Amino acid sequence: MVLRYPFISLLALFLLQGTITFAQGDTCTTALEVVSGVHYANGPSTGAGVDCVTGGALSYNGDWYSYTPSFSGTIQITSCHTLNQQPYPDTYLYVLTGSCGSLTCLFQNDDMGACNGYPFFSMLEIPVVQGETYFIVWTDNWSNSAFYWELRECAGTVTGVTYRDANSNGVRDTGEEQVDVMLQVDPGAQFRYAGQAPYSFCSSIGTYTISVPTPPVYHNAVPATRTYTVAAQGDQVTGMDFAFQPIPGMYDAAVTLWGWNPWIGNNTQLHIHYSNPGTEPIEASVLLTLDPLLSYVSASTPATSVNGPLVTWDLGTLQPGSSGTINVTVFTSISATPNAPILNTVILATEESDVNAANNADDMHGIATTSFDPNDKAVDLVSITPEQVIAQQKLEYTIRFQNTGNAPAVNVVIKDSLDADWDLSTFEMIGATHPYSLTITNEVAIWTFANIMLPDSATDPLGSQGSFTYRMAARPTLQLGEQLTNRADIYFDYNEPVLTNTTVTTVELNTNISDGTRQNTFDVFPNPSNGQLQLRYNAAALGHAQLTVLDALGRMVYTSSITGLSQGRAVSLDLAGLHSGTYIARLTADGVEERVRFVIRR
Repeated sequence: MVLRYPFISLLALFLLQGTITFAQGDTCTTALEVVSGVHYANGPSTGAGVDCVTGGALSYNGDWYSYTPSFSGTIQITSCHTLNQQPYPDTYLYVLTGSCGSLTCLFQNDDMGACNGYPFFSMLEIPVVQGETYFIVWTDNWSNSAFYWELRECAGTVTGVTYRDANSNGVRDTGEEQVDVMLQVDPGAQFRYAGQAPYSFCSSIGTYTISVPTPPVYHNAVPATRTYTVAAQGDQVTGMDFAFQPIPGMYDAAVTLWGWNPWIGNNTQLHIHYSNPGTEPIEASVLLTLDPLLSYVSASTPATSVNGPLVTWDLGTLQPGSSGTINVTVFTSISATPNAPILNTVILATEESDVNAANNADDMHGIATTSFDPNDKAVDLVSITPEQVIAQQKLEYTIRFQNTGNAPAVNVVIKDSLDADWDLSTFEMIGATHPYSLTITNEVAIWTFANIMLPDSATDPLGSQGSFTYRMAARPTLQLGEQLTNRADIYFDYNEPVLTNTTVTTVELNTNISDGTRQNTFDVFPNPSNGQLQLRYNAAALGHAQLTVLDALGRMVYTSSITGLSQGRAVSLDLAGLHSGTYIARLTADGVEERVRFVIRR
């Protein structure tokens, strides 16, 4: 949300009792006291900078302000203001608390996107406690130009807790964990991400309704909505809690696999995120089948067994809502040729009858490489049909980062602009390699890996890497031919951002199951199916090809010779004799080897 204000003359601003300030302190001890209103920074060309870990000084210059709220609630700090000259200055903002000489950095922000058409303004919306002193510091990380900024005490502050109500009693009991969900506030269709307990956000004066457009699967949101009113400046609205009560008898297991393309002759990492989104305990095991060109080295959770390409972890009992991540180190054979296709498959096997077999398995297509871009972004589908858009098929994104500097990275921040093409109510985090916090404001998602202490790549090549994955759906109004483009900015401490590649997904009629980087030679449909399906060929004619079907453990369960393949031809397959589960269809011929995952579900 870009803040917009009516034009106020400079003379009128002078007359606002202390609202505008034309001087500022250079250090914590000389910080200028400010209150809610518009302030003028004459440019941080002198003064002490900020070390966001210890609160000490850096080589940067800084303008220091102190603020002591008269209430407990939420405030906004922003450099987006109509009084600023165009183009706007490139600002960098820090908020600290404590006493001078012993400060703790609470928040920091650099770019929030465009402000009235000009980048790069800073903004923070933060909770504050009555009587506690906060230090606001603007530094010259990128610019020492003068600018106006505003401290806005919210008209009202709204807080609450979103939690898994295991016993459905409407009360958050000890041990009932907080649940990350997207909230919708109406009127206005504003989205707020509840990613901590309690969540908190600013509200204008008026009456509003909060809802949970996408509650956790197999759970009901109780209540369905909550209504609140902010009648006057300073109102504090509490108790906006949502309990997610389980629907009994739902057994479900879910697993996701992501990582880098394997590096020939070197170790690389795969990441497995497993979870029990159901409402009943399950007995679960993770089974990872590695491509023949890869071999298992180690894992953050020791494997129960390693039998050639099959690596197994017996997880025991997974309670409802529980999850975990296994980081797996693999070695790529020196005999692998560059660009050789690689396919790894993972399955989360359970003893119970699963209500959704489609999310029990995942695979990762890739190619063997001689090097890789350590900071990039990938999407699982490069094309999507209008029907899938209407059905709100989610796209899965993976952002990968590596510290290639010469010292550990203390903090890593990733910013991702989520424009109007996306339905933010469908946003869902899947997993991450390191602990993080996430905020989504003004269609900008910010992941903060605070105190990650990421080693540099020369000291610890594997330890210097991190990644996370999430998914969301486009708005159902997206039209044929439109494209979903996305990229991320990766910040390592105070360095300039590393810009990832831009991912592109096109809405088109002829789409295939894709690995996110290339169009497959063939696809199978419907997917999932009951075992009666079609193989559709999409490339130049083949006189003879061999089709092999592998189960999730890499065992061959079906094979057939196919002749006379031509572009657009569909071949019927009868696999009704196979059990429910995830399978790999592999088509081989002279110069062709393609693999596609499909699911049989009854």
